[in-house]
Amino acid sequence: MKVFRHLILLIFIFCFAVLTGCIGANSADAEGAGKLQSNEITEPNEDVEIKFWTYNDGWSTIIKGFESTHPKIKIKLEKFDFNQISSEYKKAISLGEGPDILLLDSAYFSEYTKEGYFEDLEGEPYLAGKYEDDFPRDVWESNRAINGDLIAMTILVSPIVTYYRYDVMRDNGFPAEPIEFGDFIENPENLLTVATKLKKNEQYIFQTPSDLMSLLGSTKGFFDADLNFIRNTEQFTDMLDVSKQTYKSELIFGRSIFEQEKQTDDGKELVMIFNMGSWGAGSIQEMMPGQGGKWRVTRPPLGVRAPASDTKLAINSQSKNKQWAWRFVEYIVTQQDGGENINMVSAYIPARKNMRVMLREDAFFGEQLIQPMFEELALEMRHYRHTPLDAEALQIFNRGVYEAIINDIDSEETMENIKNEAEERVKEYRRDLPK
Repeated sequence: MKVFRHLILLIFIFCFAVLTGCIGANSADAEGAGKLQSNEITEPNEDVEIKFWTYNDGWSTIIKGFESTHPKIKIKLEKFDFNQISSEYKKAISLGEGPDILLLDSAYFSEYTKEGYFEDLEGEPYLAGKYEDDFPRDVWESNRAINGDLIAMTILVSPIVTYYRYDVMRDNGFPAEPIEFGDFIENPENLLTVATKLKKNEQYIFQTPSDLMSLLGSTKGFFDADLNFIRNTEQFTDMLDVSKQTYKSELIFGRSIFEQEKQTDDGKELVMIFNMGSWGAGSIQEMMPGQGGKWRVTRPPLGVRAPASDTKLAINSQSKNKQWAWRFVEYIVTQQDGGENINMVSAYIPARKNMRVMLREDAFFGEQLIQPMFEELALEMRHYRHTPLDAEALQIFNRGVYEAIINDIDSEETMENIKNEAEERVKEYRRDLPK
């Protein structure tokens, strides 16, 4: 059976190679060309220290590999809490004490798309445009500021996936295998059927009343290029109606999986999570102890193909070591360390399809090969451009949606009110748009 599964995977990889060949220069020649240009740049004559701020671990091997290639460039790593790094960075910038390089998450990247925080990496001395064809078009464009500058480069992307209890779906007569279950939950009626039947056993698939609206929202931003609000559509109105139905029918678990301090012995059980990215495959195992082998991974409900998050690197405009900071950014983004990206997908197309990861079976997920699914979803999803008003628009959107669900406010009226409030907030930004 394992041989058969690996044969199927190899067929998938072959097809994947054909597809990615259409997206970018997915060839050894293209990858080598990028590295050759990098190596032709003169190294510093004396030791240079590059200050790098991050919110995660796992950098020691990468830094060691980089410093062995660039012995005069030393990387000084400083780690911050995820929820604090952005505010700490802004504070440091105001004092002229910021790092040379900052690791960014898409959750707060939009905050930097107007002000001149970061270097335009398509300009001198970076000339990052030589790598443009090695990235999916939408991923590349998602790194631009509102004025069009390329202010960051994406390292890894994380598609939204569905985690679900295989045994629960099987025992309740639903399709349980990943492919079949993914097909089944593309229909919103089937999703509600699952939720309704499982509720009888105090098992839930919706964490909060707004889960479905958040899922749909992941497929598009808030504003178009002219800063017109773009979520006031029939699709969002209809989904808001469905969300109100789930609330009225008491199909809601009532708390987020991340709210561990609110976990109680009320007998309720969460058996499906569909608003989390591929990055969460490891987190699920920590949050659901003793359930190894019972969970599986499949595509998101409703046919959604969207990113949950991505990680980016940017160079501080105040840096005094920009050229050498770029050496490190380039090294990471083009995956020159040859590492393995587990539960994430490289944004750099030539680094995808790492066989060691693609053939990695996960015992918690019943020995399922989950990386091929992540790679396939990464091909199908589309990133969107961020704007400086995204964070505020998200608050307006979430508040309006929640109030409509709880108080049963008309869906069309709600979406129109959200649109009007969001567009009122962007008036001043429209004046600064490139003409």
